[in-house]
Amino acid sequence: MVAPVVKVKQGWLRGTNVKSVTGGSYVSFRGIPYAAPPVGTLRFADPSPPASWTGFRDASKFGSVSLQFDAVQKKIIGDEDSLFLNVATSSLDGPRPVMVWIHGGGFFMGSGNDDLFGPDYLVEQGVVFVSINYRLGVFGFLQLHDPAASGNMGLKDQTAALKWVKENISQFGGDPNNITIFGASAGGASVHYQLLSPLSKGLFNKAIMQSGTALDTWASMSESQSAEHLSRYLAALGKESSDPKEIVEFLRTIPAENLMQTQLDITRPEDLLWVELPFMPSVDDKSKEPFMPRHPKEIGLEGSEVPFIIGCTTHEGIVLVSDMNNSPCTALDENSKLILPNSLVPRNHPKKDIVSDEVRKFYFGDEPITEDSIDNWIQTTGDICFTFGLHKVVETQQKTKKAPCYIYKLSYDTTQSLGKCLSNSSYEGVAHGDEIPYLFNVQITGDRLVHKPGTQEKIVSDRMVKLWTNFAKHGNPTPETNDLINVKWLPVTENEKHYLNIDGELSAGIDPDEKVVQLSHRISEILDDE
Repeated sequence: MVAPVVKVKQGWLRGTNVKSVTGGSYVSFRGIPYAAPPVGTLRFADPSPPASWTGFRDASKFGSVSLQFDAVQKKIIGDEDSLFLNVATSSLDGPRPVMVWIHGGGFFMGSGNDDLFGPDYLVEQGVVFVSINYRLGVFGFLQLHDPAASGNMGLKDQTAALKWVKENISQFGGDPNNITIFGASAGGASVHYQLLSPLSKGLFNKAIMQSGTALDTWASMSESQSAEHLSRYLAALGKESSDPKEIVEFLRTIPAENLMQTQLDITRPEDLLWVELPFMPSVDDKSKEPFMPRHPKEIGLEGSEVPFIIGCTTHEGIVLVSDMNNSPCTALDENSKLILPNSLVPRNHPKKDIVSDEVRKFYFGDEPITEDSIDNWIQTTGDICFTFGLHKVVETQQKTKKAPCYIYKLSYDTTQSLGKCLSNSSYEGVAHGDEIPYLFNVQITGDRLVHKPGTQEKIVSDRMVKLWTNFAKHGNPTPETNDLINVKWLPVTENEKHYLNIDGELSAGIDPDEKVVQLSHRISEILDDE
């Protein structure tokens, strides 16, 4: 077959034809630069426009992934020159709805490549699929509270990619006026950040947040936390300075791999307990162009004018327990009080022990906390890190009534679990990230997550793909019901939290996680009652 070609603002691209796992084929354009390489004097700078080229640029291979530590290979991989995106579509004719995927990975790992995110199922439903890379770790989130390096460069990369999509996607058959952004984990939090940021207004029309919001405990960093991590980071590199310009100039002289290795070296076991990592999104009000001028909790109170789907799985905490060597006993301080995330209750807060007792009573009752309490601990970490934030977002939307909001809960438990596969765990329940194999052709695990025709997993996958692409096309995940989608998914109202339970069968309900939400409210009342 003849290689497909497309002309974008910067020049001509030559893509490739891909055989789909669904039996057909689609065209793919990979490794497209959407911003200038952030190297040299552009290291830690906001993204700049990409350069044009002459002739045909080969777009058959993925570009470099962002610098990161690969947990499987146990080594640093990637490159600073990584600001690439990928486009896949069954046809260059349009206009077709566009879905832009923002990968997760805690803001320190991951990419938009198809080893995890093969677009086969989505493309088959007639959408144009885009995935992006963005700067991670210190390169994307160094925060000096100064224009020299004001934080959130990785989130600004995402915005730059969305601007590129808005300008160029019509060349691939995409509709620039019907763009849905979606992501999971840190990708879900990124989607929420894009909803909140003044820099991203008008760049997309709908959003889907899977297991991640900007209000989650792990998704942002306070100024004091940021300063403490930075101080340890500079000390590890042998630098003493409080001058932001001097710090940035110094860090630009260090080889990129050394900067990444130092980030790994200063990450302590206690940082991993609640995923409080050295470089994360933050308020960047010292930036010349702030992405997050105020705290997301504050901006979030204004609600979203863009319709969105938001949801999580039943046992999000499995990933925290498996990946971080995290156990109930590692979370107890010397007084047997639970150590909780700084962003939930600061370590020096006078009410922290009262909150600790409240959480302990809710999840463990009067039982002692031991290694055998692992199931309770999975629920504790999952609710605090994911469920609390999700419902804060939903409750704001109920109050502001600015746009429809749809909640889902994935409760279909299967051996074909991405979260358990990657973390090599066998706990019961639906793990963090388990939506991904239903939406994407996951190649990283061989054929372990392939859904065979006629299986329940294949039916669940077909349903989720249809619901997600319906939403991208129509702004409504169930514009009609049929044999596959036999339940109407209602948006929340001012007084009722409607949600869709995605199990072996679909079912509609009201008020998911009601007791957990009440606990979250009690904690807020304790902390507000100074």
